[in-house]
Amino acid sequence: MRRFYWPDISGEHINITGQEAKHISRVLRMQEGDMLILFDGSGTDYFCAVTEISAEGVCVRVVEKKISDKELPVRITLYQAVIKSDHLDYAVQKCTEAGVRAFVPFLSERCVKRPDAKSAEKLVERARRIAMEAAKQCGRSYIPGVGEVMTLQEAAEGLQSKSGLKLVAYESEKHKTIKEALKGGEQEIFLFVGPEGGFTEEEVHMLREAGAEACSLGKLIFRSETAGLAAAAMIGYEYMGK
Repeated sequence: MRRFYWPDISGEHINITGQEAKHISRVLRMQEGDMLILFDGSGTDYFCAVTEISAEGVCVRVVEKKISDKELPVRITLYQAVIKSDHLDYAVQKCTEAGVRAFVPFLSERCVKRPDAKSAEKLVERARRIAMEAAKQCGRSYIPGVGEVMTLQEAAEGLQSKSGLKLVAYESEKHKTIKEALKGGEQEIFLFVGPEGGFTEEEVHMLREAGAEACSLGKLIFRSETAGLAAAAMIGYEYMGK
């Protein structure tokens, strides 16, 4: 059944307009009586029947609604260093598919890309759009949030007040893997992934001071855009069936 994002789902009858309506009527050529799924990004699927198709939009009637069962039993917030645009796009898209619930882009010492305020705003808008499209494609009913770009120091300061498991993916960590760091009962995991050049020792120390544990993702070194995906997949595997 085809899925469509609509931010305002209230009541039994919903009028869909804009691009989603065009996609339903002109691209897919759906007819009255056809079934589709709407989701508003909050975690619920709405199973709907098409009742009317017109030039103004598509009207549907909610037949059934269900809380999604596709989310991981742990909430992962990925603090992703700002990297080249296409690489960041990839990271947001694939980590959304892997179950990440929220993204926080940050700037650290070795970031190659350092956007100004206007570029940072566009970066966040684009990441939010990619997260929405990725959630739609992979069947999730929750759209990951994307926070504003901040410095690593700001992220570390904010981390101190958060409750949950705090991890730093660090290639120089030799004593603890992510598997060993996971305790299995966490409700929240905050994961930091560095830029192309990785974290400096001082930055890792700062995050440790904020309560984070450094861990490795194995013997291989991942690129920045794939490290978060690998870690999210490892976490998801550990939590399967919990």
